[in-house]
Order: sequence, then structure tokens, then C-alpha cells
Amino acid sequence: MMQIQQLSLSRGDKRLFAELSMQAKAGEVVVILGPNGAGKSTLLLALAGLHAADSGDVRYHGTSMAACSKHELAQLIAWQGELPPTEFGLTVRQRLELAANATSATAADIDVALTHMQLQALAGRSLGALSSGERQRAEIAAVMVRDCPVLLLDEPTAHLDMRHQVDCLKLIRREARHGRLVFSVLHDLQHAAAVADTVVLLDGKGGICVGKALEMLTAERLAPVFGVSLQGSGRDLRPLYREYDEEA
Repeated sequence: MMQIQQLSLSRGDKRLFAELSMQAKAGEVVVILGPNGAGKSTLLLALAGLHAADSGDVRYHGTSMAACSKHELAQLIAWQGELPPTEFGLTVRQRLELAANATSATAADIDVALTHMQLQALAGRSLGALSSGERQRAEIAAVMVRDCPVLLLDEPTAHLDMRHQVDCLKLIRREARHGRLVFSVLHDLQHAAAVADTVVLLDGKGGICVGKALEMLTAERLAPVFGVSLQGSGRDLRPLYREYDEEA
């Protein structure tokens, strides 16, 4: 169980949101939504212990994350963020081996992750020789290798083609079924509807709210936040593209 208690975050001199309180449990997928600059990635960094909060606390099974050592956090949390630098010359397999060193993962675990992300043929290739989508798949595989109870994913479907987006969403649900707690930043509302149990919505103006996915993923709730016309709800939620054709 992760408990977020009265958490307030800023970036620079901008207050992102104040007094977020919620709890999430193993087996749950929490999707973080909001416009650019609202603080979605910063929230993930705070959950990973990589961004200091203005106030409040994040606890895992009653223990404050702020009191955990870097080693303890590495055992607890696997984080996928921006694509890593390529100038170190690591191959795909070496990238996964580096991730495995943080936990008790084995060579067999690495092979399973390579298979899940269709990277077997690329295992010996340098990260710098890969496309952005292939590197993204390598980063997702690196998260899989780390046997951590909490996964923090920052736009995991970015750079991926349609097939691998679907595979990534399936993987998120699979990891949750296996007992992991997953927080993921997503931009595609249909992707969010496919995996979310809970939605955290940042409005970009300092406001934040939390609710069950079925209650949050509606046109009425999201259209004012994103500033676009939407229709439907849940997996049928989508922009009214025809309206923009008429404006043009």
C-alpha cells in the first residue's frame, strides 16, 4: 500500500498542486493525466524520491520514502523516464544487465524481458544504433527486469508504433495482475481507459483530483482541462475532430 499524504509540489517558482492525498495498492494501475507542464512527470519523480516535496509525505507500507536510503528505494521502485544517453556505448543486453544489478534479477529474467519486448534480435546492438521506438522498448524491458513492487512509467507508449503500444499496455496490465503497483503518465485517453483503475488529473493551474477511472474519463470532466471538445466516456472517449475541420 502506498499512501500519499498532503503532498504539495512546485517546480521552480511554480506551484504545481497542493495537498494531494490518496492511497493505492498492489495490483492497481494509476494513470496520471494532464496538459503539458502540469506536473505529471514531477509527481512521478517525487514518488521515486527524486524530487523534494514542498510539504507532505509518501509512505509505502507505513514507511516514509524520505527515510529510505538510495539502495532501499532501488529495491522498491523501478522508474522509466526519458530515453537515456547513448554515448556510453551500451548494447541492449548490457542496458538490461545494468538494470538487473539493482535487484536480484537473473540472466533468465533478462531473456524474458527481451522476448516480451521483441528485442531478441537487437540484444547485441548498441543503443545508439536503435530508433527511438526501439530504445523505448529497451527501457521498458529494463523496468521489467527489475523485480520491484512499484513501477513508475513516464509516457511508456511514447515513440512506439501501434503494435508495440498495444503490447506495452498489455504489459502494464500483466504487471499489475502479478501484484505490482503501477503509476503511469499517459497522454492518449484511450490508452488510459485501457489500463487505468484510478486516474490522477492535474489541470495545469494548481488543481488536482483523484477518482476511479470510470468516473474520471468523461468528456464533461476532461474537456475543460485539455481545452478541446470531447465526446463519449471510457474507451469511447475521443476528440471531436470534425468540429476542427469545420473551423478550418
